Amino acid sequence: MDEAEMKKNAQFLIENLSGKEIPGSHSLTVRYKALVNFAKVFGITDPKYVGSEDEVIACHAFANHYTIKSLYTLLLGMKLEQDGKERDFILNLGKLLHASQKYNWDGCVDIRPGDRLTATGKWGKVWLVEENMILFAQLIVEVRNQNNELVCKPVVTAAIRPGGY
Repeated sequence: MDEAEMKKNAQFLIENLSGKEIPGSHSLTVRYKALVNFAKVFGITDPKYVGSEDEVIACHAFANHYTIKSLYTLLLGMKLEQDGKERDFILNLGKLLHASQKYNWDGCVDIRPGDRLTATGKWGKVWLVEENMILFAQLIVEVRNQNNELVCKPVVTAAIRPGGY
């Protein structure tokens, strides 16, 4: 793919993604063993995070477990129409990079074993760095439990290297 085509594709994505909802949602059920094992990987010994199933809650690092998995699931199947033709959002999966993430738990409830989490998102800012032709896209995500209570509000930035968009 030449530079002119990459710029055209980048401009299309910038104009058509910013502020729009990401189609679909991704759900998963939280397992006690996953919560405890995840906390232990980080050396956490506080019973609040590694205790009995009745009392344990997820450590904040557990957000990594469900956020990225949910986004990959949502983005990989995303289709767009460009120049009258359907295309994948990501043209080459090998070019997709995870650039950053910020988590916000303000107004959120704790995650407990058995919770059913559902992630939805919308596109934030989308921009191209022309020096290296890397396209960046901010994804603003909400994760809610089975009671529709917020459990996390992450903002993830994806980077797509040349040839991937």
